Amino acid sequence: VNQLVSIARSFLRDKFFKADVGISGANAVCANTGSIFVIENEGNARFATNAPPIYIALAGIEKIVPTFMDGMLLVEVVSRYASYYAPSFVSIISGPSKTGDIEKVPVYGVHGPKEVHLILLDNGRSKIAKDPVFREALYCVRCGACLYECPVYALTTGYYGHKYFGGIGTIWTAFIAGGLEKAFPLAYTCTLCGRCVKKCPMEINVPKMVLKLRKMLSKKNYVPRYVKNMVQKILTDHVPY
Repeated sequence: VNQLVSIARSFLRDKFFKADVGISGANAVCANTGSIFVIENEGNARFATNAPPIYIALAGIEKIVPTFMDGMLLVEVVSRYASYYAPSFVSIISGPSKTGDIEKVPVYGVHGPKEVHLILLDNGRSKIAKDPVFREALYCVRCGACLYECPVYALTTGYYGHKYFGGIGTIWTAFIAGGLEKAFPLAYTCTLCGRCVKKCPMEINVPKMVLKLRKMLSKKNYVPRYVKNMVQKILTDHVPY
């Protein structure tokens, strides 16, 4: 493993400094200062946000928090619930690299990017924000605490999801990245045990959302064959097996 990490480090180091543009996601975007928070342990995001002359941050609209202090609080919550006492790196980007030390003349692009751009993504987020049940999915801070509690995620060794994992990922798959066709097997795989709710720092009611999603799916005939067979057995033989 150490050798693989060393090879990746050597390969990527040159790429960071030769790149024209660096791109990263964001854990939080502060409305009052425009600051972008990026949490990591590996250190690669620091190079991506600092080495190239242009930096672009991609963030969903749900990442916007009112104030800088709200961003700091989110960092604390994410790191603690991700089982870290503190993350290795927290980058806060509030604008281009600049200096005014020489005759008070502002110069941009010193030891960091000369340009900083923020792209906010909707992709269905504003639609589910209007739903009183599904809007809870937007509260997710991506700490991953629910995945460690999910019995399905443990049994499938992490293969429970499409692009987003776990029960919460089912909702994100349905409305943000994948669609109902990708989401319906995941919705019926969730056990509705509620262990994720107890572990979640935001207390997101995932079982409630999954149940509502199942009702939507059934109306569109997105029901797994084994569920249909079970229902038929109950109707005809009065037993599910």
